[in-house]
Amino acid sequence: MLIIFDLDDTLIDTTGQITPFKMRLCLKRLQGLGLSLGLFEEAYQELMAINAVSLSSSKAIKLFIEKKGGEPGWLASALAELSAPLPSNFFISTTPFAKQILEELKRNHSLALVTGGNPAFQREKMEKAGIEPTLFSNILIPEDSVKKPSYEVLTKEFLDRPRDVVVCGDRILIDLAPAYELGFVTVHMRWGRGLINQTEPWIDYSISSLSELKGIV
Repeated sequence: MLIIFDLDDTLIDTTGQITPFKMRLCLKRLQGLGLSLGLFEEAYQELMAINAVSLSSSKAIKLFIEKKGGEPGWLASALAELSAPLPSNFFISTTPFAKQILEELKRNHSLALVTGGNPAFQREKMEKAGIEPTLFSNILIPEDSVKKPSYEVLTKEFLDRPRDVVVCGDRILIDLAPAYELGFVTVHMRWGRGLINQTEPWIDYSISSLSELKGIV
């Protein structure tokens, strides 16, 4: 069996740890560009409230700039902060039992990672969370976050047995919908942004801890 994982809010706590830190940096960048914020902490809370119901941090920042009447050209500058390197002492927690479960599953299954975003930043997050790349037979990082082509590359040998492929991720549209289209087993991780996604009837399993995977595979 091949198990394909997402990284953010599936293996690591992105929403709880990385996003709040990065949003402050984005807000400071926008303030430096001339965006009128009023009290910084109130503006930060407003941005985080928008982020809490957005599909991505980049969409939240875009909506915030529009709401505040900022220049459209400021978006690229703010978004650059999202993938800038983290401080050397920045620690990232995994989701509960993530490393333990990966090590256990690797004994009997092939594991792969498909995570969208800036490749250098995604690998930095893995390093700071202590997730060894050697746990995975393949790591693919599509910068456009479109995952179906990556899934197809990884699963050529499973064309006649798609139910031997399991995809686990938090975002239904990005992680799971393309897996469903290919006939794979879909596991929705209810963590971070996965908590704001409405479930779909075609999702095979819904979990809140990776330890639950042991009862699925």
